[in-house]
Amino acid sequence: MFGATCIEGLVSPDYAVFDLLDNQRVDFALERLKAPDLVDQFALQSKGIGSGFNRLYTDRFGSIPLAVPPPDEQKAIVNFLNWSNLRIDRAIRAKRKIIALLNEQKQTIIQRAVTRGLDPKVRFKSSGIQGMNDIPEHWEVFRLRMVIRRIDQGVSPQAEALLAEDGAWGVLKSGCVNHGVFRDTEHKRLPDGFEIDSSLTVNIGDVLVSRACGSPALVGSVAKVKTLRYELLLSDKTFRLVFKDPALTDFLVAAMNTRYYRTQVEQAISGAEGLANNLPLSSLKDFKLVIPPKPEAKQIERYLAHELQRISSAIERTEREIGLLREYRTRLTADVVTGKLDVRGVELPEAEEIIEESITAEGEETDEAEGQGEALNEETYAND
Repeated sequence: MFGATCIEGLVSPDYAVFDLLDNQRVDFALERLKAPDLVDQFALQSKGIGSGFNRLYTDRFGSIPLAVPPPDEQKAIVNFLNWSNLRIDRAIRAKRKIIALLNEQKQTIIQRAVTRGLDPKVRFKSSGIQGMNDIPEHWEVFRLRMVIRRIDQGVSPQAEALLAEDGAWGVLKSGCVNHGVFRDTEHKRLPDGFEIDSSLTVNIGDVLVSRACGSPALVGSVAKVKTLRYELLLSDKTFRLVFKDPALTDFLVAAMNTRYYRTQVEQAISGAEGLANNLPLSSLKDFKLVIPPKPEAKQIERYLAHELQRISSAIERTEREIGLLREYRTRLTADVVTGKLDVRGVELPEAEEIIEESITAEGEETDEAEGQGEALNEETYAND
């Protein structure tokens, strides 16, 4: 990793400080040093035990050959990359806004189904839950402790910031559950020889709850493990819920992805002295859930599976598009800084034009994202 300093200070022995020659541009050097050809050379010249504890010593770093263009061409390259990155970033922001609107639409569908049911003629009663509207009169309110058999909590061992591949084991990170979605790549690899506790292994079908996280918005997030590509252990920052009636699992997971559940999480976090961004187990057990009779719960599960599939597919497709844009940026940058793509004759807009274009694009991004969200809303209500 490389970065340019903007203040004076001290660094630890894990870092080295270099000065560029007077006629070399720092902004060009940073882009050049991140190019794949040099990254591969850095890996070859590094020494250490295992891939997670390598060091690149100054003498070996300094011996790596590097061809650089003259200063005027460096300037042209940096200007081109600034312009192209602006356009790529704009496209990524637009797609992120679309994903945010899709997630909002997803939450609206879940909220309506698991709090109001599917029968438009049903009679309602007061829920008795602060901040929640009336619920179908034949539904019941239970505290979470009444519907779970047990809650498991994992371990927090030292681990490497690598994926658990080639037969290795990993331990979940605090961000493995994010707004109703479980991501198996959010883990760290355990060292070889770590003693595995089979009771803490993560399995398909597990229901996980984020107990603690750096982001308060992710604390209390709930998701079911649907796919699993790695051998993983539960961490101490994640709860695993085991419900008394497995047939209600999908409905209960949906219920724990609603605004009324989220309100309870936020109240529990704010009321836990000295435990910022930490969900106390006692509070979690006391959360209230609205539950219909089992046949109706299964009907709602089937409805949600059908309605949310197209939204989830749209989110996955948009996330793949963001990934492709990032790959394109990496390849474009590498081609430009290595001279494979000559940008010396490219005419770029003036700085003022670029700023104005960026401001205009921000409005267009919002309009595009809102337009797609409105189209999804219309389609959803048309299908109700």
